[in-house]
Amino acid sequence: MTQLPTGWRRARFGEAAETALGKMLDKGRSRGLPKVPYLRNVNVQWGSVDLRSVLQMELADEERERFGLRVGDLLVCEGGEIGRAAIWGGSTGFMAYQKALHRVRPHPGTDPRFLRYQLERLANDGTLARFSTGSTIRHLPQQALRAVPIALPSIETQRRVVAILEEHLSDLDAAGA
Repeated sequence: MTQLPTGWRRARFGEAAETALGKMLDKGRSRGLPKVPYLRNVNVQWGSVDLRSVLQMELADEERERFGLRVGDLLVCEGGEIGRAAIWGGSTGFMAYQKALHRVRPHPGTDPRFLRYQLERLANDGTLARFSTGSTIRHLPQQALRAVPIALPSIETQRRVVAILEEHLSDLDAAGA
């Protein structure tokens, strides 16, 4: 097992954040409830949320808190390209999310950008695949996501790592252009 830098600790994803799966869509006729916009797996890309194709679902008023997004929530794909993640930056109004997505709310002391980059690394190195289920379409169940091992430094170090990483990624984007 690789030794962590001083001040870092090993943790499970569920120790760093609260996770929840989205709303299961009703496949029947309309129940006459208010319709709200919601995000699907296809809306979540690595590092961005694509709002060009947002659908609507019925959602009871008492379900809004449970299935609504807040600025800073990390959205993680449960199926398909497991672990694909982006941070919700907000929109003009209420937004819900469907069951194919995990909504991750980092605990105090955890930066959602740091978790997002860790998920991308863990997807690329095959770690997330070891936690997935399914033979044709892979899925990352909620309990499995919570068990994924991560390295967790102080919040200050998380922010420094993110700043350095994003500066390098920006330089690469500029060089590519």
